[in-house]
Amino acid sequence: MGSLVEEIEGDREYDFEDVIFVAVGKNVEKSKTTLDWAVDNFPGKKICVLHVHRPTHVLALTDGKLVRSKLKQHAVEAFQKLERQRLQERLDEYLLILDHSGVQADALWIEMDSVEKGILEIMARHNIRWLVMGAAADKYYSKKLVELKSKKAIFVCQNAPVSCHIWFACKGRLIYTRVGRKDGSSREIATPSPPMDSPLRTEQAEMLSESMLRERSPEPQEDANVVRGNLRPISLRSVHPNLLSNGVVDTYGSIMLQMDEEEYQGQASNEIDQQLQVSTIDDHNLKQEVFAETMKRWKEENDAIEAACKAKALESLCVKEMSRRKEMEELLEREKQEVQKMKDQHDEFIKELQMVKDQKTILESQIVESQRAVEGLEEKMFSAVGLLISFKKKRDDLRIEHENAIRVLKNLRKLVNGGDSSFPGSQILEFSFVEINNATRDFDPSWKIGEGKYGSVYKGLLRHMNVAIKMLPSYGSQSLFEFENEVEILSRIRHPNLVTIIGTCLESRSVVFEYLRNSSLEERLACKNKSPPLPWQTRIRIASEICSALIFLHSNKPCIPHGNLKPSKVLLDSNFVSKLIDSGIYRLIPQGKSTDTSASSSVYMDPVYLENGEVTRESDVYSFGMILLRLLTGRSALGILNDVKCSIETENFNMVLDRTAGNWPLEEAQLLAHLAIRCCDTQPLDRPDFVSEIWSVLGPMRDSCVNSASCLEAKELRCAPSHFVCPIFQEVMKDPLIAADGFTYEADAIRGWLDSGHDRSPMTNLKLEHCNLVPNYALLQAIQEWQQQY
Repeated sequence: MGSLVEEIEGDREYDFEDVIFVAVGKNVEKSKTTLDWAVDNFPGKKICVLHVHRPTHVLALTDGKLVRSKLKQHAVEAFQKLERQRLQERLDEYLLILDHSGVQADALWIEMDSVEKGILEIMARHNIRWLVMGAAADKYYSKKLVELKSKKAIFVCQNAPVSCHIWFACKGRLIYTRVGRKDGSSREIATPSPPMDSPLRTEQAEMLSESMLRERSPEPQEDANVVRGNLRPISLRSVHPNLLSNGVVDTYGSIMLQMDEEEYQGQASNEIDQQLQVSTIDDHNLKQEVFAETMKRWKEENDAIEAACKAKALESLCVKEMSRRKEMEELLEREKQEVQKMKDQHDEFIKELQMVKDQKTILESQIVESQRAVEGLEEKMFSAVGLLISFKKKRDDLRIEHENAIRVLKNLRKLVNGGDSSFPGSQILEFSFVEINNATRDFDPSWKIGEGKYGSVYKGLLRHMNVAIKMLPSYGSQSLFEFENEVEILSRIRHPNLVTIIGTCLESRSVVFEYLRNSSLEERLACKNKSPPLPWQTRIRIASEICSALIFLHSNKPCIPHGNLKPSKVLLDSNFVSKLIDSGIYRLIPQGKSTDTSASSSVYMDPVYLENGEVTRESDVYSFGMILLRLLTGRSALGILNDVKCSIETENFNMVLDRTAGNWPLEEAQLLAHLAIRCCDTQPLDRPDFVSEIWSVLGPMRDSCVNSASCLEAKELRCAPSHFVCPIFQEVMKDPLIAADGFTYEADAIRGWLDSGHDRSPMTNLKLEHCNLVPNYALLQAIQEWQQQY
């Protein structure tokens, strides 16, 4: 590390020493960091260790007066000699550190009570220009330390001569620098140390030697406290009597007279040396006697103090013991009172226990009587349960008879009114709530297959048929009569691509549909449960089937819009024939009661319908356009309209087609995309019509798919639904009848079974309660529609 002193041309001074003074303390380890910092930052410079020694004052008190005697003087001299010997060892240790570092070193010290004033005294006497000292104790050091913490450092910084340049360091780091000023001027300067071979350095070295080796001045104002180099004590015998009379040498004060070795040798005489040699042995003996006498007196004083302390401690222990004894007596008295109180409580508990025992006997007898009463009530309860079961069975039988009677009555009324009895499609089954509850296993959540704004859908086994049961919301003011009429109207709507309504339950306001096993279009487009993707031919056919069903609904009088069209409402059977569910189901819900604001549902809804809540044909056109876009792309409905528009505008429509459906015919796919975008127009009047525009595009595409070889092979593989097949003949039923066991059979098969003398069910082998047969008109209509389609 280079020197920290900067050289300023024209301001170099030649009348000051080229020596770096480093202020050190009594603790070598703590001052070593400051010394190392000076060595590292001033290479090649001479370093002088500066130390202020604080003397120990030796006092002796005899009868309240100061005693000045030869004995005391020798004791003080011995103590001073010991202190100076330790001081010299400490300075030698500092010089040894500098010698190991290869630095030219020297030591300078002064004896004074105040360290900071001693430093200022040395600076003034030797005209020190460069000083390094500690800024704070090591415990105050931190990386953020930028100011002086030591009171000594602050005092020196404020009162040092303005010509002195001072560096304040802490723990090997420069903290603060006070820049010296030239001749007391206000301009700050930083004068570097001159080179080793410069005339200025030689002149300063000579001045330093002269100042350290000059003879002691006889003037009384010159202070003899500063010595250079080795130390030597001064004998009290050579002290001037005036100094003694002035109180300079005082056993109450500090007798720390110090003199430079050269001055002492020039001043001493042969006579004094001889006297000193003669008195050396006497001094040694006197020192030992003084030391022994002092130690004895100190020991006696310590013994007296220790005895007094022990007496006070014993007195304190006695007081504490008496207090503790008093507390123990009070505690014992309280314990006696507690014991007496517990004895009284024990007697009371014994009395209460005897009373409880007496009451226990009475309660045990009452328990025996209560158990007998419980057994009697249990017998009555079991008999009541048996009666309840029998009454419930009778009620169900009466309800079935009532329903059959109502059905027969309706048929008779139609015959009387001239109705066409040859069309059985308007007849639906009526189920009780008990049947609905049993079919869904008490509405087991695991049997729930769907939930929406029009209620929850459960799969169930009703009268040995797999059905889907839709539980409509119970809110609203619609009467049961109105509900029954609406269900009857919807049940008359029959189409191959509409889910057939099998029956209803007025008690639970539920509708029973046929159950389709092949999930919904939504699940197949998402390939749920790892199902294979639908081919593009099947997707075009599904679109045409949805269009056909919507044309049928809109052509009905009155018009019945679907109102909630989306892929989850398009169900697929085992042959991937699509059927719409919930057609016109909104008619069974009071207006304004059903809301569905979720993003996944509202994206298929007409924006106009979301504003006014009115269901129209145009609403179904918008929803159909969104489904058509999903069939083309296979993507999520959110943002699909903008994606297709951008792909067509940038002529990248091929990038949005769902390639998992196979190789789409690009022209037909683009034609369907343009048609879907028109269906999703924000203006309802600008949307295409199902019959004149949409079907004119989908009809020819459907025919071409049906006539293709792949479609023909798929058609050959189609089979009839299992519930269309008679369990006995294993053929599609032509006249389905419901027997007492709940199963549906071909008329000839079940009648032949009963006529042959069988009274048990051909399916369960349980005894039939009766032999009555009921026509299953709903199933017959579904079979006829399926046969017309294929």
